[in-house]
Amino acid sequence: MRIGTLLIDLGGVVLEMGNAAGLPVGRTDFRGREALLRLFRAKGAALTPDDLERRLFRPWREEYERRYVLGREARWEPHLKRLRRGTGVRVRDLALLETWFRPYGEQLAPMPGAPAALKELARRGVRIALVSNVPLPGELYRRALSRLRLARRFDSFHFSYDAGSRKPSPAMLREALAALEGVPAEALMVGDRRASDVAAGRTAGVPTVWVRRDDGGGPAPDWEIGSLAELPDLVDRLRAL
Repeated sequence: MRIGTLLIDLGGVVLEMGNAAGLPVGRTDFRGREALLRLFRAKGAALTPDDLERRLFRPWREEYERRYVLGREARWEPHLKRLRRGTGVRVRDLALLETWFRPYGEQLAPMPGAPAALKELARRGVRIALVSNVPLPGELYRRALSRLRLARRFDSFHFSYDAGSRKPSPAMLREALAALEGVPAEALMVGDRRASDVAAGRTAGVPTVWVRRDDGGGPAPDWEIGSLAELPDLVDRLRAL
């Protein structure tokens, strides 16, 4: 079996995200909001925590809760525009989101064994794409991967926020295969959620590898592993078939 392309999920596979949503919650959310307030106050805007919640986070969250129905991620841009219009502060969308995201992004860490596995897979000539559902612009997660010296292990990046679709839609998988000139039968979709990663792989005609976890169920994968550390050996076994 020829395996030339790997499509790999991010959270719970490459990075320990700290929560299932992959965004600031709890203390990191609080610290990020405080950083946003300081930014606006430094520019002369008398913004309060209640203002920030009412103008930005609450309306975004209402759309976020409908993401499965919409089949895409909730957009931040309309709410950031409202925030800028109400305060008169001109700061780019990504800079505002990065200010909130930074305390969370700084605590992201690789899953055990993931860096060595990615390095070994690249050494064996496998092309690797990151294919991930994320609630914020992919550049923020890519920066976190760069800080951890992991971004260089990927040949292509595909994030749902930027793509306009989210797994279990197969659209990102097909986009990743096209970017790497791969074909479905010679690829593997590797992820920790059967309802999204495995389901997307099946629809796209890509064999699937499930990284075992308590994920709520979904379609059966073609193979299972305990962590990304086991993937190089699985690729070797499949190549020997």
